[in-house]
Amino acid sequence: MFNPDKALKENIFDILKNDGKSISALSRDLEERGISIHRLILTGYLRALTDYNYLKEKEVPPAKVYVPVKGKEKDIYEVIGEFCRKIESGPDADLLILFSLNRLFRRPVFFEELRKAGVRDMPSSKQVGVQERQEAKKFIQRAGLKVSDMNLVYLHDDPSLVPKYEELLAMVLCDLMSFSSLVRDTKQMKLDLSQAGP
Repeated sequence: MFNPDKALKENIFDILKNDGKSISALSRDLEERGISIHRLILTGYLRALTDYNYLKEKEVPPAKVYVPVKGKEKDIYEVIGEFCRKIESGPDADLLILFSLNRLFRRPVFFEELRKAGVRDMPSSKQVGVQERQEAKKFIQRAGLKVSDMNLVYLHDDPSLVPKYEELLAMVLCDLMSFSSLVRDTKQMKLDLSQAGP
């Protein structure tokens, strides 16, 4: 099932990318993705995105064409992947991504979701059973995302990663809310006075 609140904006930006499209063309592309929305509602939604400066409206007679003002916003997967790689590297970063997505979503995650976060090869971690996989698939479909039946589902519960997960949440929140100037830097440089000159 399609969840319009969560997926419509993402689908519109994915379809538009850097090319402009008319309402008719955009409506057809959304239909191909299984998203059926009345054209009047789509028109209102596009105007709202224009008012909030996400889209730009261009007159190309006989139609109006909508183009993104800036590139597509990062989704949760890209954000988690980016910040986890600032904390860890290599397979350790992949495990932190898996752990973080498990914690954030409170469920096992599909390998397709991990790929969106930049994971190429899944390090050793627990694959869930058939029942947990089916529950996760139902949930992700309700959220408007698609995964293939062959997609593996992972769970990584390592309590030693909790401090790094908390660091990740703090970094993401700081970036999102732009309050880095209020954060005290905990890494203090010590001046070695024995090396100082007279």
